[in-house]
Amino acid sequence: MNESEPLMMDDLNAWFASRPNWLQEAANLLFTKGRLEAGDIDALLDKCLREVDSEDVTTTASFPADFFHAKNAFVLRLCTIGNVKGINALAPRSPLDLGPGNMAIVYGCNGSGKSGYVRILKHVCGSRNPGTLHPNVFADDGAVQSADITYSSDDQERQVTWSCSDGVQADLRSVDIFDTECGRMYLESESEVTYEPPSLLFFSDLIAVCEQVAQRIDGKLGRHPSQKPQMPAEFADTMAGKWYSSLSATILPGDIATHTKWGNDDDRYVIDLEKRLAEKAPADRARELLAKKKHVEEMVRGIENHLADLSVDNCRRILKLKKDKLIKREAAKAAATKVFSGAPLEGIGTDAWKLLWEHARRYSEDYAYPEQAFPHLASDAKCVLCNQPLSDDARKRLASFEEFVKGQAEKDAKAAEKALEDAMAAIGDIPTDQAIKTQCDAAGVTYEGEVPPVAASVETLRQRKAKLLDVESEDALPDIPDCTSWLQETKNKASEYADAAKKCQEDAASDTRPQLQSQLRELKVRKWISEQRDAVKTEIVRLRAVERLNKAKRLTDTRGISRKKGELAEALITEAFVQRFRDELTALGASRIKVELVKKRVDHGHVLHELRLANARSGAPRDVLSEGEHRVVSLAAFLADVTGKQQPAPFVFDDPISSLDQDFEESVVQRLVRLAEDRQVIVFTHRVSLLVLLQECSKREGREPKVTCVRCEPWGTGEPGDTPLFAKKPDRALNALLNEHLAKARKAHAEEGQAVYAPLAKAICSDFRILLERMIECELLADVVQRFRRAVNTQGKLGKLARITAEDCKFFNDLMTKYSRYEHSQPDEAPVAPPTPDELKTDMEALQDWRTDFIARPLVRV
Repeated sequence: MNESEPLMMDDLNAWFASRPNWLQEAANLLFTKGRLEAGDIDALLDKCLREVDSEDVTTTASFPADFFHAKNAFVLRLCTIGNVKGINALAPRSPLDLGPGNMAIVYGCNGSGKSGYVRILKHVCGSRNPGTLHPNVFADDGAVQSADITYSSDDQERQVTWSCSDGVQADLRSVDIFDTECGRMYLESESEVTYEPPSLLFFSDLIAVCEQVAQRIDGKLGRHPSQKPQMPAEFADTMAGKWYSSLSATILPGDIATHTKWGNDDDRYVIDLEKRLAEKAPADRARELLAKKKHVEEMVRGIENHLADLSVDNCRRILKLKKDKLIKREAAKAAATKVFSGAPLEGIGTDAWKLLWEHARRYSEDYAYPEQAFPHLASDAKCVLCNQPLSDDARKRLASFEEFVKGQAEKDAKAAEKALEDAMAAIGDIPTDQAIKTQCDAAGVTYEGEVPPVAASVETLRQRKAKLLDVESEDALPDIPDCTSWLQETKNKASEYADAAKKCQEDAASDTRPQLQSQLRELKVRKWISEQRDAVKTEIVRLRAVERLNKAKRLTDTRGISRKKGELAEALITEAFVQRFRDELTALGASRIKVELVKKRVDHGHVLHELRLANARSGAPRDVLSEGEHRVVSLAAFLADVTGKQQPAPFVFDDPISSLDQDFEESVVQRLVRLAEDRQVIVFTHRVSLLVLLQECSKREGREPKVTCVRCEPWGTGEPGDTPLFAKKPDRALNALLNEHLAKARKAHAEEGQAVYAPLAKAICSDFRILLERMIECELLADVVQRFRRAVNTQGKLGKLARITAEDCKFFNDLMTKYSRYEHSQPDEAPVAPPTPDELKTDMEALQDWRTDFIARPLVRV
């Protein structure tokens, strides 16, 4: 621990003490467990929510003293890639074996499947910008994109069947892959440091925890979608509409009750406003309303008068008048009986008789004796009924009749009859059902059914009046109907007409329509909101839940952690990263290139750097550097980045020397071989020169690389196979020709004849000739010079050249001459037949014997 670390620890502990309590708990869990599980994240989410609710969740996080010290990392190796399906044109029948050593070389021509394997690794290991993993676009069989990956971790072999939907394999995330896209990323964009010390990795993990908790909060927020009904657009600028649009978690229940209140009076007011606004001529409407009011008042007055006329007291009075009439008529009858007892005819004094008497009076006074009192009883007077002279007896009888008619008893009887007749006449005619219906229609009084409900009450009044003269007591009459409710409603209707008429008169006197329209819209939106009362309450509950979750999410904000990580990264990463970049440029022979690596910024806890031209006034590296310089600089940045890791994870390089010249190429090879000292290095290439250089450099370092050749077969690309002859040691290549290739040709010669054998033999001849060249380079000339290699190696080798004899030269000259013939076209008149299997075996065994003898010769000291 350096001197600054105690101060850094104190600052870090003080900084954490000011963080949210749940975050301190998360830090403690990361200290103790290293990796959090789903249950831990759920518990932290619960703690975060309880912290929002102001519950007591106090926690203190503190860092251990060795917090900045690196921990031991496990050793990771990639072993095989096989059973590839649905990825590019790859269809290997055998897995690609990367061997047990630290250096693996996968050689193949263009289109042999190398890049397909690299793409698989980029997706499996989580490389940045891995690109799209395409199927075989020429023969897509719809297979699920998958592959079997075998790897070892601390010498424990594991296998995973990976599919494209599985994403990155966590155990292989530390594998680093360099290709053209990776190089471009270092030069053309900000680059994040791949390796992080444990302290910064802790901050990255803590940021990841914050993001996981935030994701869970987002999930909960997603389960709280608003169910608030959409308010009609025309209400948006009303006061009530603005309140509805701005619902928030802070609205109190009393506010909800106030803004969602609605009653019958409000409904009536809305109807009234609509009617007022619908009127195009308010003055005419006012007159119409007043006319209806008058009809209502007349109808009410009529019903009230009938109820008063047929009230108990009035009916009792009329029945009393009827009784008085009967009594007085009886008294008059008694008086008449006394007067008319001697009359020769019956019925004297009856009503018919009285009527006749009154007519006789009118006739006498108007016509017969106009100036004489009735009855005229002079001597010459005649009877006005029979026109006969009056006898004395007749005169006496007429005088007694008149005396009776004008008598008090008769007067009283007539007065009583008149009083009863007037009382009944005062009741008046009670309207029929049709008349009532007509009145209601004229008054605008609505009703259900064919007739108004008051018609039943009126019918009772008619019956009461009709029976009034037939009964002796009011108890025998139908009960008086209760019209109180109908009368009150109808009177209210009259008041409404009066109020409406007044408003129409006001409207006619002044233009208040804009204000009325505004009032109507405000009322309508209030009614609409009242209908959403339950939805408003539900929305407030939702908003409170959402506000709680948003407060919790604000506690997961990573900006403070990122800033703190950036402060630490300045001391722990940036300087070391920049120095490693300089060292890598030197190791790759590119120190003359004027570029520098500088820290750019910190984003969500990720320290970003970029490459710049050193001391340049303008321009970016990608615009100024040559293609080869571009490649070597990006490779240096990549190596500076990933070599900072403490874990010995594999490095994968896809054609790392593309565009490099001989000097850069050799420097890169030497750097890759040095990398293989403590970790696995896998190189995919199509360049023979790189293959040879890697083999030679590895050999000098005492390591034998695993070389695999991939090729394109009829069933697909990526098929692993034996290394080409020029890549094998001569003795191994000779054994392969003799024991494998020749054995197959011998079998074809014996079973299928010359036609099948000839092309196989010609191929063996060609390979044997190439082998002779390799034998001359590696054995006869002691590997002093080689094709595809720039250097001439003499150390410890020149003494071997002294073993060469003239017989050796003749031996190789004869074999080269013989087998060169099969490399050229043959004359038609003298074709050269391919050698027989036995002849080939003899020559190959002769070469084996020569090598054994040559190696056994004593070495000449020089």
